[in-house]
Amino acid sequence: MAAPPLPTPDHDSQPFWDGAKAGRLSAQRCPNCGRFRWPPAEYCPHCHHHGGDWVSLPGTGVVQSFVIVHRAFDPGFEDKVPYAVAHIALDGADGVAIIGNVLTDPVDAIAIGQRVAVEFVDSGPISMPRFKPI
Repeated sequence: MAAPPLPTPDHDSQPFWDGAKAGRLSAQRCPNCGRFRWPPAEYCPHCHHHGGDWVSLPGTGVVQSFVIVHRAFDPGFEDKVPYAVAHIALDGADGVAIIGNVLTDPVDAIAIGQRVAVEFVDSGPISMPRFKPI
């Protein structure tokens, strides 16, 4: 069975993946205007300040939207279908929502408005954030 493809960290996202490897969920915040931004970027899209600070978050959030995947579009996911992919608004980072898997049993137990908490799955070179209902 093929392994699922993994994200490739870049200069802007590497601190996020370093935090994930250490079991920490984090988001980038502008040191000038104080606004959070996602995805990570070299410049603030609000005030255009260069750079950003990384802030540790509580690791919880709310499902805003989701889809249940029934067909593997990559051989690495064939043994994982069906699975839920959700848009999750993160607590402690106003305006930041990330895309992630929500692990529910059964898979269709996921719901909009559901509270979730992160857990990290070691995937070799990086740790992947996954979410479970709380």
